[in-house]
Amino acid sequence: MRLKRMLLPGEPAFYHCVSRVRGQEMLLTDDEKQRLHELMRRVSGFSGVEIKTYCLMNNHFHMIVKVPLRREVDDTELVARMRILYGDAKTEDKLATWELWTKKGVAFKVEAAKAALRKRMFNLSDYFKTMKERYAKDYNRRSDCYGAFWSERFKCALLESERGILTTVGVYSDLNPVRAGVVKKAEDYKYSGFGAASRGDKAALEGIRDLLFPTPRSFAKRPCVEAAFAEYKKILAEKLPDMGKKKVPGTKKEVGEWLKEAPGTGEKRRKKQNFLAGAAIGSLKFAGKLILFIISAPGDMRHRGFGECPRPWAGDGDSYYRASRVNKRRRSY
Repeated sequence: MRLKRMLLPGEPAFYHCVSRVRGQEMLLTDDEKQRLHELMRRVSGFSGVEIKTYCLMNNHFHMIVKVPLRREVDDTELVARMRILYGDAKTEDKLATWELWTKKGVAFKVEAAKAALRKRMFNLSDYFKTMKERYAKDYNRRSDCYGAFWSERFKCALLESERGILTTVGVYSDLNPVRAGVVKKAEDYKYSGFGAASRGDKAALEGIRDLLFPTPRSFAKRPCVEAAFAEYKKILAEKLPDMGKKKVPGTKKEVGEWLKEAPGTGEKRRKKQNFLAGAAIGSLKFAGKLILFIISAPGDMRHRGFGECPRPWAGDGDSYYRASRVNKRRRSY
């Protein structure tokens, strides 16, 4: 049974997302990675889904993203976001069409078109759908190919907004080229969030700082982006002996533990995280919170958008609960 997307109602949510090229073919050359990176940022500017760190490999990519709460987008902001995704020429064409519709007395078509664009914002699935479809069409056009470029729908795991979890999964992503033997140092890899931050990319630096200070209550403690990057680099160096080894990519044990200082002792201790039904990573308290949503929501409800109904998955709650019961033993990611 295909698992439903795990959503976090009523608050911003972090996700670790992965997608692979068809047949594990090495189609993402350096030029293609650069194209994918530019498209990734453009779609992010349109949709509002924030990229915190990423790693683009030859046959797959990793992204740690944050989906903010859905909010109202006025017409001025809508047009600005359209220009980011479509460019000025195509946006002007759309605006001209809308003006023509208004003159012809079919303004309801304009409002429907605007509503459809707004619906695509602050939505994880629509973000990846837009990015992957646009990239695949562009690749097929340039390469005179046809058919699917990506092997399957993207995989994602909901992450608890906890510094230890976010930095561990982020470091796991940034160390992919080291495990693959592409580079010896993570900062030497051009197509990752850590590598971009090492070269002074402002968006990458801001993303890494958000992994270290993810919640509003920690914003007041946030240092400058350079200091946050130095702290993240230190965390990466600490985890490199374990997570930088060349293992089977994606093994749960690589991400399932992180070092945390025991209160009052000054010593480091390992903490395991729960991997809930293949769809969420977090503390036992976090996992229990999600399960509580699952078993308490009525089975006839349907998810209609972020924050609009109190259920953390997109689909039928009873079927998802059965899937979580299959994985009833505590597992670490």
